[in-house]
Amino acid sequence: MDYVSEILKGYLAWEKLKQQVGYENLSWEERENLRLENDNDARYYFREVGLEKAEALKADTVISFWTPYCRLLELEANWKSVKTVKGLEWLLKEIHATWNNDYTAKIKTVNEKIQGLAKVYYTKGNYMLLPERKMNTQRYKVAQDRIDLTLYECFDKGALAKFFETDDDLYAWIRREKLDGMFYDKELSKKKIKWLISEEHKHKRISEMNTHEVYEYLKNATLLIEDRNKEAACMLSCR
Repeated sequence: MDYVSEILKGYLAWEKLKQQVGYENLSWEERENLRLENDNDARYYFREVGLEKAEALKADTVISFWTPYCRLLELEANWKSVKTVKGLEWLLKEIHATWNNDYTAKIKTVNEKIQGLAKVYYTKGNYMLLPERKMNTQRYKVAQDRIDLTLYECFDKGALAKFFETDDDLYAWIRREKLDGMFYDKELSKKKIKWLISEEHKHKRISEMNTHEVYEYLKNATLLIEDRNKEAACMLSCR
């Protein structure tokens, strides 16, 4: 299965739905209901876990797919894509093109290299609940959804520390969401974070990374998701 294409088809279906229902003109409650049924992370917590609506809407992915994927397309295929109906349709058309062109082979090469991440992207190991919904957009602005940089900014008056009243609240959230594996010896400290790229470049935004750095980040991100899936499976079997 081409897991990357499946993710892109899902994005396209969501954008088409928003266009069809006039998403921009919907009420806040209508948007929330639409997300609970169509966003994989929120739907997981709402339908499968059975959380109340307000809690399920705090859902987020631990590792974002779109931002690093777009960076790789830009670096490896000289292709810039946007998450719109037209942009996604054109990208999928190019991926499955049968004619000779300058892009398809390069895009397919990128896709093949990140199939491992795409395969586990929509799994429990890549889902978490944020302490507050507002952290979702703030997290992107601050860290472009990098989980290592996200955690860094939660400590010591960082840009995301405002979402926790005390250090104990932060520690409790990290442990609850099984993110303590992101720290050496599970010691919850800014200095003990396991960076998903070399520590020398730890503050780089994904949009600033070179090809090697993006692949390094995604390789380690995939391992993180797989480890969290194993931990979740172990907890379930031990009940």
